[in-house]
Amino acid sequence: MSNEKNVRQIVLKQLPHFKLHVILSGIISLVIQLVGLIPPIIMQYIIDKAIPDHNLKQILISIFWFCFIPLLSTFLTTTYKYVLAIVCRKFGQGLTIAGFEKLMYQPIAFFDKQNSSELASYCRGESMKYVVFWVIDIPQLVANILCGIVIFGYLLKINWLIALFVLLYFPFAFIPSNKFAKKVKNYSKRIVNNNAKMNQIVNDTFRGIKFVKSMVLEKVQLGKLNEVNEDSVKIWSKVALFDNLSGLWVNELSNSLFTGVTFAIAAIFILNEQMTIGTLVILLNYSSRFYSVANQMVHTNYNFKVQLGEYDKFFDILSMETSTDYNKDPLSFEKTIDFKNVVFTYEESRGDVLKGLNLQINKNEWLGIVGSSGAGKTTIFDLLLSFYQPQSGEISVDGKPLDRFSIESIRTKITKVSQDTFLFPGTIKDNLLLANPNATDEEILNVLELVCLKDFISNLPNGLNTDIGENGLLLSGGERQRLALAQGILRKSEIILLDEVTANIDVNSERIIKEVIKDIMLKQNLTVIAISHRIDFLEDTDRIVILENGKISKTTTYSANESWTVVS
Repeated sequence: MSNEKNVRQIVLKQLPHFKLHVILSGIISLVIQLVGLIPPIIMQYIIDKAIPDHNLKQILISIFWFCFIPLLSTFLTTTYKYVLAIVCRKFGQGLTIAGFEKLMYQPIAFFDKQNSSELASYCRGESMKYVVFWVIDIPQLVANILCGIVIFGYLLKINWLIALFVLLYFPFAFIPSNKFAKKVKNYSKRIVNNNAKMNQIVNDTFRGIKFVKSMVLEKVQLGKLNEVNEDSVKIWSKVALFDNLSGLWVNELSNSLFTGVTFAIAAIFILNEQMTIGTLVILLNYSSRFYSVANQMVHTNYNFKVQLGEYDKFFDILSMETSTDYNKDPLSFEKTIDFKNVVFTYEESRGDVLKGLNLQINKNEWLGIVGSSGAGKTTIFDLLLSFYQPQSGEISVDGKPLDRFSIESIRTKITKVSQDTFLFPGTIKDNLLLANPNATDEEILNVLELVCLKDFISNLPNGLNTDIGENGLLLSGGERQRLALAQGILRKSEIILLDEVTANIDVNSERIIKEVIKDIMLKQNLTVIAISHRIDFLEDTDRIVILENGKISKTTTYSANESWTVVS
């Protein structure tokens, strides 16, 4: 099944009453189309019957209906389009959210090779156009085809030769336009990819604006953006060319040619007294409507192929499978977490990061992990949080394999605080409530007191409602680290993972954080696992394990002169 077909099934499942709206749209559109066929018949009656009979009353009545029916049709069409515009906007936004949801529930490994801004660009694609196609374009097309069959039957009744000639319009207009559409579809894919690349360049530049300015990279970033933009301009010129060619072929050449030839054939029949002027009027009107039906079929096909190119990436996103673990057990940690002969690699080409790791973590202990860069320290945290699964070996909690527990419960009971602390734009309170939406101001202030931030925040002009800027840039490194630690405590997690939390802060902030951890461990019976290059930070740990080449080389205790006493 193609991606587009998969998406269609998703639309039917996720958007309430979608199929009903499509059917109602088709019925209303057909009624409007059929009503529009009445005025030409009235005109034929006036010309061929009422005028020759000098029946003024019938002429006036006929003209009234001739004028009133288009007004009624216009009112119905306007109301129809207004209602469907609202429906399509709602459904389109629903699809966008569905795409975002699909991405949100992908495993971490999926994002390792993806650019965040490009994903955002694909996800934010204006999916309303796709919904419009199925809710408006297709029902109108079906209605027009049914209406076209009625018109063709009437034309056959008038003159079979002209009816067969009119039928040739469709292949004449469709075949070239379809070839143009296939070319534009491929160009559209490239344009979407280029737009995503441009978004990535812009977002990366603003996110790292200090680095860009300090390294004088403004021209470099502009050059990257211009390069992608120039490629898009070239592609757009080709798209515009084929758009114009398709429009000229269908709207100008085909319409003019067939309308002219139809009129000429009808004129010959009139000269031979085989057709009346009134019949000519209805013939020209109905043949014009038939060409309009065929025209819409051609354009719908063209636009749909172009949209398939534009939404190719979005279709991929909506068609993704998402992992579910609703039937798994909630995490329960009472004794130990064990790594047994764990082997893990991010990519085969990079080799194994963990090479038969054996490690036991006891409940309520403070465990320190040290080792050189690339030894696998952060990888241990990634595996504990189930970001990845080991290639071999087992991670167990109280003897039960970690993968038996639901990911949500694992990440609820384990909080990671990293040196690269991430905070959302907004206020201090906004970020803390992300950890626990039900937390009261009193609970928040108690936690802030634990991490030694209460006095600092109380002295701010807006207190908890102080805006911290993008990623908390209006706070110092130590304040961000303590705020991240407050999030972990507010979540009431049982396990805190500290990943180089003192790497980017001063000695005083390091001392405060160390004291905070000692204090909360005693008060809340936490299990803390800390990675640190600063040996003094691990002074109060129960154990320190040394990680070398993906394995534990020895277990030690802290020594002030950095000489290690082997425990086991």
